[in-house]
Amino acid sequence: MKLKIDFSELVSLGKRMLPEGVDFFLDKKISDFGPIDIELKFGKEIEIGELDAGTGLISYQGRQVLLYIRDHSRTYDAAISDPIQGRRFHIAWCKTLEDMRSKGRFEKYHATNRLDGFFEIDDGQGRHQDVDLRVCMNCLERLNYRESANRSIKRTVFNSFVLKDFFAHYSTCFRYMPAGLFTEPNSGYSSDWKTISARIRAREKYICNDCGVDMSLHRNLCDTHHKDGVKYNNSDLNLEVVCRDCHRKKPLHGGMHLTAHDMKIIQMSRLQQKLLTAKSWKDIYSLTDTSLHGDLQILETQRYSLPQLCHQVNDERNTVITLDAAWAAEKIAINLVPVKLPGWTIFTVGEAVAFLNGA
Repeated sequence: MKLKIDFSELVSLGKRMLPEGVDFFLDKKISDFGPIDIELKFGKEIEIGELDAGTGLISYQGRQVLLYIRDHSRTYDAAISDPIQGRRFHIAWCKTLEDMRSKGRFEKYHATNRLDGFFEIDDGQGRHQDVDLRVCMNCLERLNYRESANRSIKRTVFNSFVLKDFFAHYSTCFRYMPAGLFTEPNSGYSSDWKTISARIRAREKYICNDCGVDMSLHRNLCDTHHKDGVKYNNSDLNLEVVCRDCHRKKPLHGGMHLTAHDMKIIQMSRLQQKLLTAKSWKDIYSLTDTSLHGDLQILETQRYSLPQLCHQVNDERNTVITLDAAWAAEKIAINLVPVKLPGWTIFTVGEAVAFLNGA
């Protein structure tokens, strides 16, 4: 028996909850959310061998996670009074974790994908409390997150580190978004914002003001941006149309998540519309996934020439492979997902940093 269900109220609710200029669509794509997501939110004790293999990031069952030591029996009171005295949490396979792994001396780590920056620690005697622990500086350097491989910059990145922005920066690397990502109220917008946004995007024919990509075939990835950051300033002069990738790269928009699937749609649209010709490294960063920026920046400092974006090459089976950024003459590339091509060196996220900078 075929059931006919009216989802109009759900669609209406979805449109009110989503960020500025974003349409809500119901499709066949399923978001998998299970008991593991609840466990990770509260911290799950984990064996190091259970973590996913792959990039320099830490992943568990396709979810981006952080590793931290809950047991603060020696430093509990000090960490409560001053969190900087607590043990650092890890965001990458840094030299601290690699050293522990090589010596087989892993402590009891907990994995979490909680976004608010707080971690529940205990004193081993029954007391426990949430504390805003600090990120491991070796991890920042390992990923070259926001140029942290530069020692003069690393301390600044450490002091200004925001966990939600970090998760968003690498959102394309993971199959699942953190639980609770869309629970924050979409406040600050005028009651007629959706109507205004739809009018502006239609007027501009869904063409991104920054990169020029035409998103009329993928309108859900086309947003309206407030230039001055004031959500209720809806004058036409303050509004511009941008694709979702350019939108997340705007100042103060670091918490916007983008899936690998959606980023691929945007990049392939740019490729088909011949918009991926870069004249400077600034162009390279504006036209590439933020997950790749740490590795690209290392190659820039090594005085590599500008890479070709979405470079296409045939593999041994004559299948066309699209590489995110490639130096074809040297047969070197950086790609979001692992790819094997005979004669090529292809780095995934964090690998070029480790290889070229010894992080």
